[in-house]
Amino acid sequence: MHQPPLLRAPMGVLLTLSLAAPGTVLAYGKEDAIRDCENRIRGEYNLTDLRDAQATQLDGEKHFRVAGKAKVDGDKHSWSCEVKNRHVTTAEYSGPKPKGMGTAEKLAIGTAAAVAIGVAASQAGKHQNDDGYTEHNQHSGHSGSGATALQDLVGAKASSGEMEMEGRGYEYASGSKGGGSSYTNWVKGSHCVTIRTENGRYQSIVDVTMLDCE
Repeated sequence: MHQPPLLRAPMGVLLTLSLAAPGTVLAYGKEDAIRDCENRIRGEYNLTDLRDAQATQLDGEKHFRVAGKAKVDGDKHSWSCEVKNRHVTTAEYSGPKPKGMGTAEKLAIGTAAAVAIGVAASQAGKHQNDDGYTEHNQHSGHSGSGATALQDLVGAKASSGEMEMEGRGYEYASGSKGGGSSYTNWVKGSHCVTIRTENGRYQSIVDVTMLDCE
């Protein structure tokens, strides 16, 4: 007497079943929110030693409030952040900056900004126009890519900066406000950058993930 053959699901059926539940692949939880907030705090405030971060889920599946500590010169200072639909909408820190930062560095962000500061220092004697960036930089080749090539716009008036961003091939993606600053996301090809504006001038330009420009 023959035994009935074992039934095996074809690969097409298995693939369909896996695609039917994308939430298992694209889930976004507290650890993701903490990671994204720490990345924003590091880039926005040039902090390196972050710890004790905790996330609290608010209304909605992908709405989180994250709070933690930044250790600066031996002391801990609080920071906070909010995430909605995978995007960091606000990031706040009012503690001191690490020692050794000059005025220009406070306006710059991350390693790429440090390189831009060195270039700015060597060109300190060059004429600046009313928009806040040097005539030399306006007509330069804007070497580098992403936020690295945009550091000459730090300090520029927001209205003129927007025209310059469009002139360099960037498109406005989204914007938000928080902590007395406004944040705008711009996209160009595979590059997405966030610009923080305060008192009508660009204060920082940092690279972010493409999710922020969707």
